[in-house]
Order: sequence, then C-alpha cells, then structure tokens
Amino acid sequence: MNQNNFNTFISQMALSLFTPTVIITKIVESELVVMLEDMGKASEEIFRGERLPILKNHQFNNAKN
Repeated sequence: MNQNNFNTFISQMALSLFTPTVIITKIVESELVVMLEDMGKASEEIFRGERLPILKNHQFNNAKN
C-alpha cells in the first residue's frame, strides 16, 4: 500500500508541475499569434506604397543629359 501512495503522490506532483506550464504556453502562443498577425498587417501597409513618397533620382536624371 505504501508503494501505491508514493506513485499517486508522484503522479499528482507531476501533474501540478506541468499544468501551469501548459496553460502559460497556450497563453503565450495565442498572444504571439496576435502579435505576428498585427506585424503582418503593418508590413502590408508599408509595402502597399500609399504612404511612401515618390523619390526623384537626381543622379539618374543628370546622367541622361
């Protein structure tokens, strides 16, 4: 009976140690997904070109003349 109690204790300790780790991992994962989606949307806005000014290349224009 003593061995059975020890095995139960070990099982409960392992479960109590791993449960918070799994919960924290799921929370961090969901926040990371949201952050990466926001970064993707922001990079689309940058590369869309609506906010970028048109740059004139003075060296290229002078080389033609």
